Amino acid sequence: MFNWLKTQPVKPKTLGQLGEEKAQDEYRKLGFKIIAKNEYNKKGKQLGEIDFIALDKHRIVFVEVKTRSSSADRFGSGAEAVNVFKQRKILAAVKMYFLRNPKYAVLAPQIDVCVMEYSELDKTFKSAKIIGNAVEDWN
Repeated sequence: MFNWLKTQPVKPKTLGQLGEEKAQDEYRKLGFKIIAKNEYNKKGKQLGEIDFIALDKHRIVFVEVKTRSSSADRFGSGAEAVNVFKQRKILAAVKMYFLRNPKYAVLAPQIDVCVMEYSELDKTFKSAKIIGNAVEDWN
């Protein structure tokens, strides 16, 4: 009778969620298929998280998304946020993904950083910058 009382209000998406969704759209425009989102080791120690994984005929791309508003300079740029410690976590997560999904080992792996910028006032999308092969140390 009062089912409307049981429904939870819809929470607005965070800036990070908006950025990840828009970044996935940017990769789709480039011809990629998104095969996983928010990938991490679900069993045991969490080594790191991959925001999403994109696939085309020859490559598997692990994408770290950094979303900033226009005035987010106080936190540094999105690219600066992917420091050596973050890179190590991403590499560990990538290696774990390949252990669980060996069928993708035939594809050329790549780790990208996708920096998304939004307006501070109304959270409208301003720009996307894909830094291809941003993490190269696979050892």
